Amino acid sequence: MTNLQDYISECLHDPWSNTEHKGYVYLTPKHKGRYGELYVKNLMEKMLCKVDKPDTTTSGYDWEIDGILTEVKFSLACRKNNKIKPNTFIINHVSVGKCWERLIFCGINFDHTHHVYINKDDFIQELNREDTVFNHQQGGKGIANDDYMCTNFIKLLSRDYVKQITEW
Repeated sequence: MTNLQDYISECLHDPWSNTEHKGYVYLTPKHKGRYGELYVKNLMEKMLCKVDKPDTTTSGYDWEIDGILTEVKFSLACRKNNKIKPNTFIINHVSVGKCWERLIFCGINFDHTHHVYINKDDFIQELNREDTVFNHQQGGKGIANDDYMCTNFIKLLSRDYVKQITEW
């Protein structure tokens, strides 16, 4: 039998409490998304990129960075049993139908971070691979949705089309 209090304790544990990401684990999904967007905005501005708000008449991207419509995905390394599992990230809600040209992904570990990006055309080609790292999310293939997720970051990172953010 599962001890319910142990489960609650695990969910309330913040392994990031001694880092700049303290409290992130308690945010709602919407607030986690906004946090990631602000993290990327700061990162790109430090790289002297021009970061503009998205056009409110178009949906599907978070920032216009150096004139490029950019979707942002951000994840702290997943945790299990109150421990961080390095390089275990989830990239949620990536869609072909949304208006973006590049997708930036930031994966945060305790000792290192991953700041990478992909182009939309490469994402589309990836979806057509037999061994794609992206899977349907929320209902799967049966309902023909356009919402994908990646849980195998290490495999994604090995793809030739994945670029380091310093190559922006």
